[in-house]
Amino acid sequence: MPKESTEPIYIGCELIVRKDDQILLGLRKNHFGAGTWGLPGGHLEFSERLVDTACREAKEEIGLDIQPSDLHLISVVDGVPTSSGQQHHVHVTFELREPAQEPRNTEPEFCEELRYFPLDALPENILPTHQPIIENYVANRLYKYISNN
Repeated sequence: MPKESTEPIYIGCELIVRKDDQILLGLRKNHFGAGTWGLPGGHLEFSERLVDTACREAKEEIGLDIQPSDLHLISVVDGVPTSSGQQHHVHVTFELREPAQEPRNTEPEFCEELRYFPLDALPENILPTHQPIIENYVANRLYKYISNN
């Protein structure tokens, strides 16, 4: 039986933007995970739907105007480790294939550059919290549980 807690559960919503056999990653700077490559995305806000979070983050981070109908659920990762290990994170990730617009770096204060990487040649320094998401995607697996023990 799970232990009771009043601590919040954080829900992250990410996007895998796919073009041909490549996915879009951003080189993070000036915040958590600086120097690593990560997926576009952010946290669910109170009363926001998951797909709406993904659409909002796409607009804010990579300048894409997308609709929920453009997205396909591709990954849920439960128990994502954090640097402190004290928070509970669940990441829900959607795929956007062949975007109609070219992504652009609309948050240069947080992202050094955006770049597409072939799925078989991803960088080694992927943000640790996004690594299991990408592993799910490559394995065509929807759900992954990560034990904190």
